[in-house]
Amino acid sequence: MKAEIRHHHTALHVADLERSARFYADGLGLIRSEAWTSGSYIGELFGRPGVKVRALLLTTPDGTFQLELVQVEDPPTAINPTEAQPGTAHLAFTGVDVRKVFAEMTALGYGALSEPVKPDSGPNAGGLLIYLLDPDGNRVELIQAPDWQDRDTP
Repeated sequence: MKAEIRHHHTALHVADLERSARFYADGLGLIRSEAWTSGSYIGELFGRPGVKVRALLLTTPDGTFQLELVQVEDPPTAINPTEAQPGTAHLAFTGVDVRKVFAEMTALGYGALSEPVKPDSGPNAGGLLIYLLDPDGNRVELIQAPDWQDRDTP
């Protein structure tokens, strides 16, 4: 019987573990789950013998998504992920009031590539989208579906 592939986690390499954790946990509401420092295997896995890594696992409140923040000792030179260069990626979350989260995150001092936009094509047409920037410039997309309603609103 063939095993079915499943998502385990998504990882981001960050310059400062705690600074990034504040963005994702304190800002976006992910939950800190587990932190650790790597064992000796990580140098072999990363192809950098002797390298040390600190990591923190965060989860969405419903536990369906895990984000691992990874801080590598003496990291190589970073690229600019804000420009959507090949080799970069972005995270996308839904189930939020995009305008409200955008206002909260910018009030906390985090950047965005634009104000929230209303797509006129594709699967999110009629909804709202925003690309926030985490402390390392990684793009974090927030998606508000056209039929979205705040669960807290009666």
